[in-house]
Amino acid sequence: MISIAIPSSSLLNEKDPKIKAYKIGQIARAAAVFQVDEILIYFDPVLDESEYIAEMLEYAVMPQYLRKKLIPIKKNLRYAGVIPPLKIPSHKPKTLKTGEVREAVIRLVGPDGTCWVDVGAKALALLKGKNLRKGARVTVRVCSKKPLVVEIAEPREYWGYRVRLVELNDIVRRRDVVITSRRGKIPSPEEVMELRNPTFVFGNPKEGVHEIAGRLGVSLRGRTWNLVPRQGTETVRLEEAVMASLSVYNFLREV
Repeated sequence: MISIAIPSSSLLNEKDPKIKAYKIGQIARAAAVFQVDEILIYFDPVLDESEYIAEMLEYAVMPQYLRKKLIPIKKNLRYAGVIPPLKIPSHKPKTLKTGEVREAVIRLVGPDGTCWVDVGAKALALLKGKNLRKGARVTVRVCSKKPLVVEIAEPREYWGYRVRLVELNDIVRRRDVVITSRRGKIPSPEEVMELRNPTFVFGNPKEGVHEIAGRLGVSLRGRTWNLVPRQGTETVRLEEAVMASLSVYNFLREV
């Protein structure tokens, strides 16, 4: 499992809501490109935009055909349209194919427990063999199109990331934590390849993880690595650091 952790103050320097949405979109794209399983948003009292960041990230990862049905109109999502499409395997087109796996939401539950689900088609699909609650999200396989019947399934491809709100103190207790910092050591390829379930932790535009942890009274454990050595700019932006760090890990674990 791959995780990244960003602070609730990630957008500290941004005032324009369109730019905020765009930057979150860049983080979402990086997570999707490198198959991140989990995006953690840790609380920073300097600026707490946890809910806003989480809502935008969850909007980005949800299949387009379910967004209008599951996400209510919110002020926070006014500029969600600037987020680039993730185009991950779970983002299927409306056209159905027999045998494909896709996301669905339960729309009707009959008296006998029979479920009817929305898979993005004009008609609801009969869900075989499950008694679930209305409104629940499920992953299904299309068994047939006429009649439209589906069954519960497990995806074999990358299906997207989860978003969780956490405390920094809980993150640093994990086993394979990597604190990203320009003051850290440059790891060897062997050290990077030893990671099994890494959690890459990032700071905000004005402070690194160590400074944020110092304010919060959190004792940092684990590795502190510089994954962007010899940087040519004064600073590396959060979205750039996320992309760079994940690309290093992605390349070396395949060597």
